Formats: sequence, structure tokens, C-alpha cells
Amino acid sequence: MVSSTECPVCGVVASQACTRCKMVRYCDREHQKQHWPQHKRRCRPFREEQDAELGRYLKVTQDIAAGQIVFIEEPLVVGPKWYLSDADKEASIVPCVGCYAPSRLGKHQCRRCRWPVCSAGCEHEPMECSVLSLGSGSPTRADTRSLNDYFRGDALLVLKCLLLQRQSPTKWSALLEMQSHEEERKGTELHEEAEKRVVSYLQKRFLCRLKQTNPSLLTDCGPEMLHRLCGIIETNFMVIELPSGVELSGLFRQACMMEHACQPNCDFQFDNKTQQVAVRAGCDLRKGDHLRITYTNILWGTQLRQHHLRLTKHFSCHCNRCLDPTEYGTYISALTCLGDVNQTCGGTHLPVDPLDENTQWKCDTCPMQVDGAYVAELQSHMTEQVEGLLAGCPSANQVELLLARLTHMLHPNHFHTFNLKHTLIQLYGNEAGLELGVLSNTQLERKLRLCDELYNVCRRLDPYIIKLAIYVTVILIEVAHTLQEQARRPPAEGTSLLGLAQSRLREAHMVLEKEQESVAGKKLNEKLQKEIFQCEKLILAFAYNQDHEADKN
Repeated sequence: MVSSTECPVCGVVASQACTRCKMVRYCDREHQKQHWPQHKRRCRPFREEQDAELGRYLKVTQDIAAGQIVFIEEPLVVGPKWYLSDADKEASIVPCVGCYAPSRLGKHQCRRCRWPVCSAGCEHEPMECSVLSLGSGSPTRADTRSLNDYFRGDALLVLKCLLLQRQSPTKWSALLEMQSHEEERKGTELHEEAEKRVVSYLQKRFLCRLKQTNPSLLTDCGPEMLHRLCGIIETNFMVIELPSGVELSGLFRQACMMEHACQPNCDFQFDNKTQQVAVRAGCDLRKGDHLRITYTNILWGTQLRQHHLRLTKHFSCHCNRCLDPTEYGTYISALTCLGDVNQTCGGTHLPVDPLDENTQWKCDTCPMQVDGAYVAELQSHMTEQVEGLLAGCPSANQVELLLARLTHMLHPNHFHTFNLKHTLIQLYGNEAGLELGVLSNTQLERKLRLCDELYNVCRRLDPYIIKLAIYVTVILIEVAHTLQEQARRPPAEGTSLLGLAQSRLREAHMVLEKEQESVAGKKLNEKLQKEIFQCEKLILAFAYNQDHEADKN
């Protein structure tokens, strides 16, 4: 089903959406009734189900083709980013409290509550503004970290949830039905952080004064409820990236029911104007399939993904990928045999039980086993090295040196070596002194091999390219670059190589369609369009030269 703005009965542009699926619009109720016998077979092609292990989830009730919208949903709450990095806490650009447009701290403030806005005329929700205006005093310092600490976006997200009890009791009830994992959170770092950053902050700065000035506005705003809301957000929020680059957090009753899997079958897009989320089938779905998205980075290994999910979502994943020690044959978590360094067996260490963080790791060739604690320590050390290097602007030589060291301990497809190789293919051909025309034929062949390795890993982990479109597009562009350079060199078959380069760029164009609305996707698409144009020019020039040579002969 494709969302349409035209009435299916008369064809005129319509504004009244089907209240059930939001997918079809009608010009009046009479046409909606007339169309219902046909539409009811397609309205909401899924149902809610529940079991002890998964909780509530969504199951498809009919076949759905890849790319089709499964459902469109209005949010319960949309607000600022929930998990803030150190960089976020020092950022000078923050979301406007009214419209979420990028706003410079200290430049414009809401006339009433003094929170950051994008312009002097931008206003935000009156009830929210009235509560924020209760905040006493002003920032004692004007540096960005102090201002970010004073205007806490994550706390504002909780306040937005809290205000639903007065603004929309129906949404409030739906919000409280969501899992919060209250018992599991107690005593954890997340619970302690929520107490310091959100609960105590809201209580001291706004809610205590609210009880004195307007006690009937919010009947339930104590610390216990605030912690419950923090748990609901942690467990259920969806990351929303706006075209401006601003990242928000959204809570949706049905979209948040979608099951997590480390190989998803759905993706979603957020409409900044309507604040609706559109969930699309990432592949052909069959009746009985579960709707699945992912809450973690699918380029991480199983141990890291499981740790992240337990820490932030309070559950362990039991999907097919997590149960497979080889992770669909990619070996993205695997180590080389850690036996006798003087007499290696050439085998691969894999976890005996991938779901157990303390599991033994066994070589698939010799009897050698190592403790999970040792592997965790080893990988943590390697993470520091890789992230430390890539955080800067490393040279190809620096990446090669670290890659050579890690190759002695990690499988060639390990997620750390994957990141290093993905960086390397972009440096070869672009770094000063390593331009494509300077590279040797051997270096060009190696670059193609690295691209093939990376491409194959991506295709195994994300066969429908739902989450890895940016990575795959970069790989395909680098493949095209290399093929074009090979076509320029004798005695290459220029025509066939250029045709192959063109096909890789066309594939990249198809892959990148899913990322057209993201900031990274837009930038990469601009580059891709230039690459396609340059490739077509090169093909025409090559054909002209061939014809010219033929005429001379």
C-alpha cells in the first residue's frame, strides 16, 4: 500500500485520513464509506500479539512487497535526544524548544520561559512553557557546557511525557502501558544517571514550585513516576534524524512494539511537518512475519551488541544472528587462534555460547580455549586503539600499521578490521600522494579486494541494505573509481571496465534511495550524482577515441 493524498473515489486532493491506518485520504465521509469494502482488506496489514518472551509485537496478516508502507503513526511524544554524548553536552547548537530547528545557545530565548529558540518569534506549547517558566534564576556562566547543563533536553523529554496526563489522557494511558523495566533499572548506572540528570533536576527546578503555584495541573509527578517515565523512554524510544541534522527521540505506541532483531526487515522515516512515522517493508514480507527493526549497531559483534541492549534496553537478543557463532558466516566477532604464537594452527576462535558474555572461546581447528573475560579485555583494548586512531584524521600508513598489528589477533572480517578497511579504501585514491593515478596496479587490485570483502560482509549482515546504505554506497563509489582508473591503463579492456563502473554507480543510486532524507545521505547523494555524470563523460570520451582510432586505421 502506498500513501496517497488523493481521494480514491473521485481523485481530488483530500485531507481527511483514514483514522485507522492514516494511509488513505478522502474528501468526505460518504466517499470513505463507499471505499471501505475495498479498503478494509488493506487497512492495517498487521495485528498486535503478545508472548512471555517478546512482550507485545506486531505480526503481518498479509503479504507486503518491499518498499511499501506498512503503517503511518502519530507520536505519543517527540522531544530532544535522550542519550547525550560528551560532544552534545558541549555543543553550541541545540534544537529549538519550539520547532526543533538548529538554534545557537544564548542567541534567542523564549520570551516567557527563557529556553533556547531559533528566532524571537518562535513559540512552543503553552503548558510546557508555563512549567519551564517556573525555573528560578538563570545560568551562572555563559559557556556552552554550563548552558547545556541548565537547559537539559533529556529532562525536557520526560517533562513532555509527564504533561500528557493533562494534555491527552488517551496518550498518557498508552504511554503507561509501555514497558519500563523499573525493577531491572534499580541500582544501575542508568538509574543513577537519571536521578541526577532528570529526576532531581525536574523536581528541584520546576515541579516543587508547580505544586505550590498550581498543584492541580499534574496529579502524578513524583520521583517514582519520573523514574518510570525514564525507563519507558530508555526501553522504547526511537531515534529520529531530521534533515537539518538534529537528532530527536520519539515514542510511538505501535512502532515501539516492533520487535528488535540484528537483521531487521523494516525501516522507518519521520515526517518533520506532521511528526508522523512511516514504517516501510525493507524486504518482501510474508503473512505471519514479525515486523522487526534494530536498536543497536549491526556492524558490532554479538558480545558488544548484547552488552549494549542489556545496558540500554534491558533485554537480551535471541535472533538468528546472535545464536550463530559465525554471524551468518561473516566471522565479524571472531579472533584468530590465540594458541602458541610460535606454532599457530591457523584456526579461528569463536564463542561457545554467543549469548553468554562469560562464555569460553574455542578454536575451530585445535583444542585451544580462552576465557570470555580475556577476550573482553582484549577487545576493549583494541577498541581504544581503533577509535583513538579513527577519531583523528589518520593517514593510510597509520591505518595500515594498526591493521597489520590487529590482523595477528582478529579475523579479517572482524568489526574492528572492517572499520579500518572501510577507512583505508577511502584514503587510497584520495590522500595526497596516494591519488588514483599514482597507485600501482597491485595497489589498485588490493583496493578492489578490500572493497569486495567489505561489500560481502555488508550483504550478509544486511541483505536488504536497510541499515548499511551509507557504507555500501561508499564502497560502490570506491569500486567505480578504481575500475575507471584501471580502464585508463593499457592493456585494459576499457569498455568493459567502464561499463562495470557504471553498473556499480547505478547500484549505489538504488541503495542510497533509503537515505535520501538523512544529512549524510543527502551529502553522499550529491557526490554520487557527480560521479555518475563523470563516469558517463568518461564512457563517451572513450567511445569517441575508439571511433577516432578506427577511422584513422
